[in-house]
Amino acid sequence: MSDAQKILIISPLTPIESSRIKDIVNGHTMLLVLRGFLHNNTMRAISRDVLNCHDNITTSNYINANLTTLGPYLARYLSNPHEYFSKSQALESIYPQSLIDMRANIYETLRRELVLNCLKTAFEPGSGNYSGSIIRFHADGISNPLHTDNILRDGSGSGLAVTAIKHQLSCVVCLQECTQGGRLRIHQKTWEPSHERFKVKGELGYREDVISGSNACDYYPRRGDIYVFNPNHYHQILAVSGTTRITMGFFLGIVDDDMKKAIAWS
Repeated sequence: MSDAQKILIISPLTPIESSRIKDIVNGHTMLLVLRGFLHNNTMRAISRDVLNCHDNITTSNYINANLTTLGPYLARYLSNPHEYFSKSQALESIYPQSLIDMRANIYETLRRELVLNCLKTAFEPGSGNYSGSIIRFHADGISNPLHTDNILRDGSGSGLAVTAIKHQLSCVVCLQECTQGGRLRIHQKTWEPSHERFKVKGELGYREDVISGSNACDYYPRRGDIYVFNPNHYHQILAVSGTTRITMGFFLGIVDDDMKKAIAWS
């Protein structure tokens, strides 16, 4: 199967299909790209606004990776969810209004295009709202190692509301594309418990051996693209060259068997 067959690109004029979300969950569509729903000028303005929040941009260092972000991501705080919720709610109050408005617009766009009845930010009883999105910065030379995202695995035993979902998807919005590189590579292989032997303590992600023999598709995001995929498929971001790659991302948790209700968090 070619990359073109694995990647479905739609525009505002594309007829809505009710099977889209199911096709992403089961891997029939490896990547859904919504193109033409956001204006380039809007993306440029938001990129400037988030860079003006430089005092709140942080870098998490791993042996094999550096993650530079604006906003907390739950995976880092699973051992201390209280800190995650405190940071999330504090940062929400300083985010530029342009970012908050765009996120609401994207939630509504996804609700419509994925034929959902409801999509809202996840809520934790006693703690409040989860972070509704995170901004990621990939500067020149930065890549993201091979990994999967699976809150049912990583949050097992935590009792968090997001661990009660049926399926997890990843949504990313390209605010600023890099000069070269920075491709998203998604492998046609999903995580299973036996793969933990390929994980290295202190490193982010898994050794390349885990995807040996599997096919993959590559995708270069354009400014304004909204793209959705199943993050339980192994994926990585190839090294960026030139201009910093800036994206907004969050997870979608499908909470019902009919795949009509979803929550979002980062």
